[in-house]
Amino acid sequence: MTVTTDAPQEIVRSGIVPFYLTGTEASTIPIIRGRFARLFTPASDILNRHDYPDAVGELCAESMALAACLSATLKFDGVFTLQAKGDGAVRTLFSDVTSEGHVRCYAAFDEAALADVAPAEPSVLPRLMGGGYMAFTIDQSDTDQRYQGIVELDGPHLGDAAETWFRNSEQMATKLIAAAQKTDAGWVSSALFLQQIAVDGGNRNDDVDLEDAWHTALMLMSSVKRTEMLDPDLPDTDLLFRLFNAQALHIQESRPLTDSCRCSDDKVYSMLKSLSEEQLRDLVDETQNLSVECEFCKRKRIHSLGDILQA
Repeated sequence: MTVTTDAPQEIVRSGIVPFYLTGTEASTIPIIRGRFARLFTPASDILNRHDYPDAVGELCAESMALAACLSATLKFDGVFTLQAKGDGAVRTLFSDVTSEGHVRCYAAFDEAALADVAPAEPSVLPRLMGGGYMAFTIDQSDTDQRYQGIVELDGPHLGDAAETWFRNSEQMATKLIAAAQKTDAGWVSSALFLQQIAVDGGNRNDDVDLEDAWHTALMLMSSVKRTEMLDPDLPDTDLLFRLFNAQALHIQESRPLTDSCRCSDDKVYSMLKSLSEEQLRDLVDETQNLSVECEFCKRKRIHSLGDILQA
């Protein structure tokens, strides 16, 4: 059986590959949709700027792949955000992806508490973040509308909370696998997503047992190895074909992912201008300058107090 693709067979090293399964070659009706996200250079560039401990870096890399994967399941023009808050060593985990594929990430953690965490390979969520919640937010840039779903941090992996969110919001069976690793070449991360598609009576193939197809897809998905998901020399299409060729795999056009921060000189200047003189004086250094560092890209911008007050 050969794979059916709706896009040129190109390798996008860092990107999201949408795909769907029809169950049989004779059918054109999707019964399962999937997304496969990978981050190579963007994950390394982002995490190298932060220089986090490896346990935190792994959690960040995994969250970026997961956010990218989830963002591709939704129709939006703006920003998709994954944010987790915990009471453990890692207090905040934040990754967002724009509809153009621009990725950012940062984490806040307690260094002393992190030193007491026993090493784990791979990192396990409860050990690092303890109890807390995860929020999934969609900000629509064209309408200024915001949608947000919140679930508890329940389970050993970030993907467990994401699955709960989908079950609560869409009532559709969903499965996610995410992986991240620091290699000699840098950080790599990946996420694989499957979800049943609701099929109405007038748009279905009666020759396909939907439940059987779903359980088969889960079994095939569970066979994937971390090394395969994170292998920069294994093309996306080859891996998906290895897993799902027996279920009539259809691959769609890949969407690139890039390391791109949305901070700007104008945004920083406007933020400083919005503060009162008393607030500004509390923030100045010994040279009477205001230094603002972006949490995401670590770029530092410096403005003099006099220039802000006189503007």
